[in-house]
Amino acid sequence: MLSAYENLDFFNHKLKKVTSSDYHNSIMDDNDLDKKGPYIPSYMDQNTPEPCVVCGDKATGYHYRCMTCEGCKGFFRRTVQKDLKYSCKYAGDCVVDKTTRNQCQECRFKKCVRVGMATDLVLDEQKRVAKRKLIEENRERRRSEEIRKISRLRADCVFTERDGYIVDHVTTSWLQTCPKKVNRYYLNGATKPGMPEAPRPPVVQNGVVREADSSGGMEDDMVDQDIFGHLAEVITPAIIKVVEFAKQIPGFTKLVPDDQVALLKNCCFEVMCLRAASRFDKQRRTITMFGGLTVTKEQVSLGGLGRLAEPLFEFAEGLSQLHLDDTEVALLAALLVVADRPGVQDQESIDRLQDIILTAYKNYITRQRPHQPVLWGKILMKVTDLRALSVAHAEQVKLVKMECTSDIPPLFLEMFESSSPLFMKSE
Repeated sequence: MLSAYENLDFFNHKLKKVTSSDYHNSIMDDNDLDKKGPYIPSYMDQNTPEPCVVCGDKATGYHYRCMTCEGCKGFFRRTVQKDLKYSCKYAGDCVVDKTTRNQCQECRFKKCVRVGMATDLVLDEQKRVAKRKLIEENRERRRSEEIRKISRLRADCVFTERDGYIVDHVTTSWLQTCPKKVNRYYLNGATKPGMPEAPRPPVVQNGVVREADSSGGMEDDMVDQDIFGHLAEVITPAIIKVVEFAKQIPGFTKLVPDDQVALLKNCCFEVMCLRAASRFDKQRRTITMFGGLTVTKEQVSLGGLGRLAEPLFEFAEGLSQLHLDDTEVALLAALLVVADRPGVQDQESIDRLQDIILTAYKNYITRQRPHQPVLWGKILMKVTDLRALSVAHAEQVKLVKMECTSDIPPLFLEMFESSSPLFMKSE
């Protein structure tokens, strides 16, 4: 059962003094109370509001032990505080609802008591002042504790010279290999405002060429040869840029050469997804790939990714909600490169480099966003999301091999082949 302090809503309208000469204040139009927008407690479901147990209007929380609206709460409080007396002009059994609640105050007050509103929970003016003072003191104490907590976090976060070196080099490498500004271009003109959508090209399913239906809808396992060709064209330079970025991460080139190849082969798709997702356009619902190729979720699906398009765009939207800056995205990409991967020889050296990047990243986040202590955990969850996408993509590649009747550009599958000379090009 809620206490008196918990039952009262302190964000209500200012208490009006009621005297015998302004008795009409106790029967003022309750609809006026909605103009300022009452405070709604967190335990209330604003999508499906509960009704007031007195009049049936939209309740705003528990007031004096009952779920009531602002109007009935204020009416009950004023009546008890001022010890107002009412009389019913009828038989004492008036209907009290949203439209009639102002017509008979006696029947309304009786119903308040009948449904369980507690008169002993209404505070007099002296107690209200004391409680408001206590609330302000508690708020000030919480603010002071938060300030001290942030100060301790900053004191514990020692952003070292090595951290700065890692952050600067990774960010510079990221911006050099993933330009922030690109000239976007669209497939079929479908996503560019003001341009008509071009006819759908044929698609391939189980080796059979089929036309798209009149609605443009296609099944998940179809591959649009035209879109596939555009995506395949940007894959090669995108892989090269991932390699260039990785080799500029401090300490990466000191790893065993075979381990460098293993790390690159495993991270390429994840880093490319991160780059595309970081250019997510929330309004147009598009992502921009390497070179400015801007595609919709449907086009990504038809271009060979199939059912992966949905989680990819969900990841892009979730990433945009974190509002990461260029440095934070760059350090996330570095973590994708230097990660726990199968088939490496010197795991200990990789772990050491990973710890260095993790420490620099966490210290940077703590220093830049002291008021967002949960952001670090959310960022690490994005690594998990990308890892799941990568695993599913490996299976999708097998499907693309079977579905495409034309020759697949060799470099499209370069990152998934065991003998991959591409990864060594930038040495």
